[in-house]
Amino acid sequence: MEILKWGMLAFLVLPVPFVLGMIPVKYMDRAQKTPAMTYLCGCFLSFAVFETVAVPFILLEKSFTALAVAYTVIIGVLFIYALSGIRQALASYRGWFRDFCSEPVYVKARWAAAFALIGAQMLYAVCFEYYDGDDSYYIAMSVLTDTFDTMYLRDAYSGYISQLDTRHAFSPAPIYQTWLSRLSGIAPAAVAHTMLAAVWLLLMYCVFSQIGARLLDKEKRNYRPVFMILIAVWFAFGNISLYTTETFAMTRTWQGKGLMAGIVLPALLLCFLNLAADGINKGIMALLVCVILSAVFATSVSFMLIPTVSGLAAVLIGLKNKDIKISVMILAACIPCILLGGLYLVMS
Repeated sequence: MEILKWGMLAFLVLPVPFVLGMIPVKYMDRAQKTPAMTYLCGCFLSFAVFETVAVPFILLEKSFTALAVAYTVIIGVLFIYALSGIRQALASYRGWFRDFCSEPVYVKARWAAAFALIGAQMLYAVCFEYYDGDDSYYIAMSVLTDTFDTMYLRDAYSGYISQLDTRHAFSPAPIYQTWLSRLSGIAPAAVAHTMLAAVWLLLMYCVFSQIGARLLDKEKRNYRPVFMILIAVWFAFGNISLYTTETFAMTRTWQGKGLMAGIVLPALLLCFLNLAADGINKGIMALLVCVILSAVFATSVSFMLIPTVSGLAAVLIGLKNKDIKISVMILAACIPCILLGGLYLVMS
C-alpha cells in the first residue's frame, strides 16, 4: 500500500505535469520542443490553474474537499486533452534525441557530469532533509487544511479558529501540497520534504537548462552542459547565508519564497529571453501568463515585483524589436496579477 501511495504521488508530480506541458509546447518553435521545456511548462500550467481555481474557493471560505474535487476534474480534462497531441510531441522528442545522439563524445561526457551533479543534489535534498523554521507556517497550514478541511481559517501556529488569513489567501502553495497529500495519501510534511524537495529542484534545473539553450544556441551549443555544470556547482556552494537564492533552492524549495526565488523568477527571465529573440510566440506567451500566475501562487510579494519587472522588460523588448505590439502583449499578461493585487488590497 505504501508503494502505491508513493507511486501515486510520483505520478502527480512527474508524468502529469509532463503531459500537461504538451499543450503550450505544441505552439512553440522546434528548438523549444524539448522534454525539459515540456515539463516546466506543465508544472507552471498546473500552478496557474490551481491559483485560478483555488482563490475563489478560499475567499468564499469553501471546504478544501470542494476545491480538491474541482481542481482534480479540471486537471483530468486538461490531461486527456493533452494526450490527444502526444504523437506530435513524441515526433519532436525523437528529433531532439537524434540531435543529442549526434553530439561529440566529449559533449555527452559533459552532459553526464551535469546530470550526475544534479542527481547528487536531488539525492542529498532527500537524504539530508532540512527543517527550516518557516515550516512552522507552510507545513502546519498544509496539515491544518487536510485535518480540518478548511483553508486559511485556522492559525497555523496554534490551530485555533481565526479569521481568513488574507495575507496568504492569494498564494495557495501550501494548499496545493495538501492536494498532493490528499490524492496520494502521503503526509504533507513528507510530500514537501521528500518528494517536492527533489522534484522542484529538478524543475529548477529544467528552467536553467532552457535559459542555457537560449543563451548558447547554434555554434555555441556544445557549451550548454558546461553552463549546467557551472550552475550546479554554483548552487551547491551558494550557502553563504540563510537568505541566498541558492540556500532557498537547496533547503526550502517547497516553500513559496523558495519557489519564487529559485524557479519562478528564472522562468520569467526565460520567457523574456525568448520573446526578445523571437518576438511574439503563442506558446511562450502562454508560458508567460502561467509563470506570472505561478508567482502569485508562490507569494504575495509578486503583486509588486512582477508588474514592475514585466513593465521594464516590456519597454526594453519593445525597443529592441522595434515593435510596440510585443510590449502591449507582455503588459497584458500582467493583468491577472494586477487584478489579484487590487483584490488583495481591498481585502487587507
